[in-house]
Amino acid sequence: MTERQKDEAEADFRAHLLALGELRRLTKVSWRDLAGQVGVPKSTLESWLRDGKVPDEVDQVKKTARLLLAAARRPTGASTASLMVRLDHVDWSRAHAAVQAARGEGRSRSARAGRAQRVQPHRDAPLQQSAPGRTVSSWTARQLRVHAAVTGERRQSGHGEFVLPAYVPRAHDAQVREWLGRLAQDGGTQLMVLLGGSCTGKTRTAFEAVREVVPDWQLVYPKTARAVVDLLSGPPVPARTVVWLDDLHRLLAEQDGEQAAVLLRELLERPGPVAAVATMWPQNYQTLEATPYGGQNDHHAQARALLACGSMMEVPEAFTGRAWEEFQRRAASDASLLGVAVAAAEDGAVTQILAAGPELMAHWQRAPHVYGKAVITAAIDARRLGVRSPLPESFLREAAAGYLTPRERADADPTSWFTQALEYARRPIKQVTSALLSVAPPAGMGAVPGIVDLADYLEQHAGALRWDQVPPATFFEAAHHLSAGEDLERLALHAFSRSRYRIARDLYLRALGRGNADAVEGLSFHYTETGRILAPHGREELAELARAVNDGGYSLWYLGSTLASIGLDTQDQEICVLAADLLADSVTAGYTDAAYPLADLWRATGMYEAASVLIAHARQAEADASATPAPLPTLAVKIQDVLDQPTGSGRRGIEATPGEIRLLAHRLAKVPTLLPWDWQSRLAELGETDLVEKLLHALIETDSHSALSRLERFLDEQGRGEEAASLLPTAAENGNDHAVVELVSRWYRSQPEQTRSLLERCWRTGRIRVVLSAARLLLKQPWPAGPRLAEELLNRLAQDGSSAAQMILVTWHLEQWQQSKPAAGTPLPPVILTLLEQASAHVTEARRLLGQHALVIGDTAQAEHFFRSAIDGGDYTVLADLARLQHPDSPAEQTQLTRCGLEADGTTSPSW
Repeated sequence: MTERQKDEAEADFRAHLLALGELRRLTKVSWRDLAGQVGVPKSTLESWLRDGKVPDEVDQVKKTARLLLAAARRPTGASTASLMVRLDHVDWSRAHAAVQAARGEGRSRSARAGRAQRVQPHRDAPLQQSAPGRTVSSWTARQLRVHAAVTGERRQSGHGEFVLPAYVPRAHDAQVREWLGRLAQDGGTQLMVLLGGSCTGKTRTAFEAVREVVPDWQLVYPKTARAVVDLLSGPPVPARTVVWLDDLHRLLAEQDGEQAAVLLRELLERPGPVAAVATMWPQNYQTLEATPYGGQNDHHAQARALLACGSMMEVPEAFTGRAWEEFQRRAASDASLLGVAVAAAEDGAVTQILAAGPELMAHWQRAPHVYGKAVITAAIDARRLGVRSPLPESFLREAAAGYLTPRERADADPTSWFTQALEYARRPIKQVTSALLSVAPPAGMGAVPGIVDLADYLEQHAGALRWDQVPPATFFEAAHHLSAGEDLERLALHAFSRSRYRIARDLYLRALGRGNADAVEGLSFHYTETGRILAPHGREELAELARAVNDGGYSLWYLGSTLASIGLDTQDQEICVLAADLLADSVTAGYTDAAYPLADLWRATGMYEAASVLIAHARQAEADASATPAPLPTLAVKIQDVLDQPTGSGRRGIEATPGEIRLLAHRLAKVPTLLPWDWQSRLAELGETDLVEKLLHALIETDSHSALSRLERFLDEQGRGEEAASLLPTAAENGNDHAVVELVSRWYRSQPEQTRSLLERCWRTGRIRVVLSAARLLLKQPWPAGPRLAEELLNRLAQDGSSAAQMILVTWHLEQWQQSKPAAGTPLPPVILTLLEQASAHVTEARRLLGQHALVIGDTAQAEHFFRSAIDGGDYTVLADLARLQHPDSPAEQTQLTRCGLEADGTTSPSW
């Protein structure tokens, strides 16, 4: 990236910020009110909108833009119209990503502090050499972790036989093979992520595809994040290689996951052809893809960026249509499949039954062995609450006691109960799997003694059933057996989210003792949210921990900037002094971001000149420390050379391979300033229309929000009106969600039946997320046809059990009801209550609202039930509702409860 392009990215974002500042002035929104709604100090907000300072995180800027645009839509005069048009079309995430890329700072906050940064291999330890690649055809299904299948009547004599039934392709198989074939022909390096629940056939899909399309390619299978790092830090991965990334969500959650994600992103920029083939559970994809709320740790910035570069393919849960008919046909002549066909007749869950998933669930839920069930349940809870490492048997032994009744504990034989429990938990199910599995060593043969893993089907399905259950105290006490600081930190966050504050603090301290520096940030957030940071002993404890951590000044900055915000808002001199000391130490340690809140503190005391000098030094340090940017893609250089030539000079056409076009499209999607903003029109004027069209098509494949409309406009300008008119409908039918939403916004008034038909087709084909997005859009439209269609679709989805649809309807009906200005104490209308009761099975917000409604009608017992169930489901903010219910006349006792939290069993924690 050239210096000019770097400057353009930063200048564009600053211009957007200053435009927001002008919109604030015109709408007369006060700095203090806006800062309070956004959740940042007033001085921080002023530095963005008045000085054009680009922040490290974009979420609060996006919130600022939403608030100001909402204010501008109120009657304020025509002077805001042009600004609204401009700011309505800003893609803040992409613009911010361009700035970060230009600065060489596309890393998480933790990464910038040196904790999860792009790390080179440990130079003080020998590299673990990954196994050399072998041809795809030489790998067996078992070696690539394809699930074995249950045996049928023809195979009953086999003992422990690995059974792979005949394969029945489904619709997604053709798409995966087409993707792989195109990559093999055109070159480039790409990532395909197969998304689906446990035992839905993801790995088998990938196995069959690579064996059919590229059987003679090499295949490498790094089984851990560390192995990925070692593989990609060594010699370049050769062309014609498959990088096998089964259960990618597990790799990215490991200690080296962020480093592995960085190196995988770099791999995607190589010419190839190389296919990175991954599998992932949908809920883990959503977790990795989501941007954390302000103030929370961002552990997965690199993983999120990696997934944004990949192609996603959903593997359906069930066999339907032609695939189901073909399976039945084969089952009629294959006794080994006949029983599966009968069992799956109701729901088409063929792959789950083949992998013995229902039998696993029954083995746990209906266990005749109470001690075995307790051990399995403890393992399930460990996985769902963030423990990713193999589970020590010592942990399970200590944790299991809390899952048993006093009578069951008394009847247990102290010398044999746990051995028998493990035997039950490891008992083979249908000769395919077991609840607890042995763990292989990184290299060598046999099983590692003393540790086990949980079957992934149980992790997903049993974990989902227990989503709102808080484990017993023995579970948290047994955590001292866990050795990974990252596991303890995740466990602490889950305990905190369930208002188990004392337990969370103990776990954060254990994580810190295991070398996890992020625990200081987690504990600081904990103390801030609970108000403990306002007490002198609370903030002094945090300051001592932050000063003891060697993380390049990051923890000092995090705590110092938090205290600075509190101190400036409350005018507390003591807090401001401590904040300034911590921030000064952070700057000294080399963390330049600390200079900005420190300058805010200095300005508040009148030290304007010193603050200006500090900021100037910080900006110079940032400029000096900017990482060397990645080289421009070859095609970008060719295009730039052509655009820089004088008009009329002789030139040759731009030659570009499909791989070069795809690579540039991926880079442009992340960094739009790689090329001038008007590259499309300028290249078209030079006669490079074919290249423009191909590049726009490639941008569409990267999920670019604007590429479809740009291609539509380009085709129209080229006199290809019919193609332009069919572009969006075709893209919508082929699975492009952006096209669906755009068509809905255009059609809902003039073509309501086509709009309905489009959304119903999306619904029937399982594209529920885009139906929900379109419904949200329609509910906001002033034309009555939009909300009517949205309500109809959402009602049907709600009846099908979609909690997302139920809660969208709740919000909409609440807004409608509140516009009628009901009297205080009026019960909720029945339609809202019905939706809330349906959604409460999965949504904590529904439980909170039901609790508040119970209070209105005077049912305090029911209110407490709903508040507690919301807290146990992971919404710690509802503890304030519970505190007001239990201590309506005692603010001191309310503060005591909200500050100290609950014990594992739900009783109030004593002061700590």
